[in-house]
Amino acid sequence: MMTTRGNEQSLRTLAMLRYQADRYQAMKNGSMCQRVNAEIRRLEAELAAQKD
Repeated sequence: MMTTRGNEQSLRTLAMLRYQADRYQAMKNGSMCQRVNAEIRRLEAELAAQKD
């Protein structure tokens, strides 16, 4: 499967956000963890919309 440059960048951003969410969760920073998870969901929805 070929990915476009923008799609590849989005996947890297998604990986970075997941890492940040894990770190915030480990630090017991619930509000930041929720904010990052919301951004993850938004980006995943955007990628799913591009797939169709």
